[in-house]
Amino acid sequence: MAKKKPYRFFLYLLARAGAGFVFLMPRVWALAIARAVGSLAYDRVPRQRKKILANLRQAYGSTKSPEEIESLGRKVMVHAAQAAVEWIQLPKWDLKKIERFVDLGDVMTRYESLQREGKGIIAVTGHIGNWELLAAALCLKGLPLTVIARKIYYEPYNRWIVNIRKSVNVRMVYRDGSARELLSCLKRNEIIGVLPDQDVDSLPGIFVDFFGHPAYTPVAPVKLALKTGAPIVVTALVRQPAGRYRFLVAGVIRPVLETTAQEAIQKYTELWMRSLESIIRQYPEQWVWMHSRWKTKDENRTGPRKETLKTS
Repeated sequence: MAKKKPYRFFLYLLARAGAGFVFLMPRVWALAIARAVGSLAYDRVPRQRKKILANLRQAYGSTKSPEEIESLGRKVMVHAAQAAVEWIQLPKWDLKKIERFVDLGDVMTRYESLQREGKGIIAVTGHIGNWELLAAALCLKGLPLTVIARKIYYEPYNRWIVNIRKSVNVRMVYRDGSARELLSCLKRNEIIGVLPDQDVDSLPGIFVDFFGHPAYTPVAPVKLALKTGAPIVVTALVRQPAGRYRFLVAGVIRPVLETTAQEAIQKYTELWMRSLESIIRQYPEQWVWMHSRWKTKDENRTGPRKETLKTS
């Protein structure tokens, strides 16, 4: 349980006041302000800037010049600010409004085709583009989606996040909960949305390649797929020029138990991670490079602190 820190309440009130101001703006104004704030934050928040640049250098090495890395780092902060204001505005958007700037393409046809197999779908995305808007668009379109989310242990913030997601029909289950609920969703032929692209060493995981370096990665998507037969769909909603978005589907993966369970988990986790990385490489400014993706080292691992999302 998080320690009580009185200043958190005042920061929360400040955040809600700022969010209320952003909520009332037209989207185009909010995005313009977000771009300015994101660029300013890049200059004025050195801790985040240093983390972003260090991670970009590790990912790209000498393949990008220092100037290219610097330019990309600024774009990362600008995109993050824009995604934040769009998240704030979600409750006032219905499907008709979202479809004005989100190109759904053939995503509905593809998802509905997979649903006809009757085993549910495991939708794997990452912290790329706008994952909150992705979930909102699918849910408002009528797809039965439940997302696996991390609980914020400061209750006012958590309640705020939950209420925004509920406003666009997004259902949630916390990632430290029982796998039974997830299995029930798949049994009902529903969709589970998961963002397993971050280093969370409290969850069961393995090391797979990410931009040429071993990265600790959750195994839950593949374990669920092996147990239920549900396909894994790697997808993202990425920002385009003029404030638009479009869906990308990098691939459909169907894990099967060919030899041992561990070998299958390794193989298919590597496969979906490569698919997601391919999207990130296309839109590197839209991924959360402030996250320490390679913080867990293999030589320091003694096993996950907590078994969650067991599928056996």
